[in-house]
Amino acid sequence: MQLNAKQLPIIFIGFMGTGKSTIGEFLSLEKQLTFIDLDAYIEIKENKTIPKIFEQIGESGFRNLEYKYLKQCISKYDVISTGGGVIENVDSLNLLKQIKNVIWLDCTIETIHRRIENDPHRPNAKNKTKNQLKNLYLSRVSRYNEIAFMKVNSEKTIKEIYDSIINHLSCG
Repeated sequence: MQLNAKQLPIIFIGFMGTGKSTIGEFLSLEKQLTFIDLDAYIEIKENKTIPKIFEQIGESGFRNLEYKYLKQCISKYDVISTGGGVIENVDSLNLLKQIKNVIWLDCTIETIHRRIENDPHRPNAKNKTKNQLKNLYLSRVSRYNEIAFMKVNSEKTIKEIYDSIINHLSCG
């Protein structure tokens, strides 16, 4: 199945550690589509790491940059993996509501915790207990759900996740 222009861009949302970048890159390679990880794009454009941006301008400042670059990426790339907190900014949330194929990757808090607990590149996970991560996750769930075209369990293999997404897109 070839994806058509009406099905693009495909944007992955979800909490940190749910596999957005991995699945986004896999999908883009399989379908020969352009791909960008929004956090990586921000780091390139700002010439700073995400933790350094958080340190210098705070989360609110980062979310404003994230919105600015999300707008740019939507018109440039076929597949976009966002950061877990992209839905924290009302402008980003409203922009994502206008996109048809927003895919929410989700998995258990135990899996999330295991995947990110020692990742120094995640400022919102730094020094957080599993319970604190769970509370942050729970504070975001309704917004992920509000804008998602589909929700996919990312506990499965990459191929199973990919197949689920492609089957859903071909029906939509």
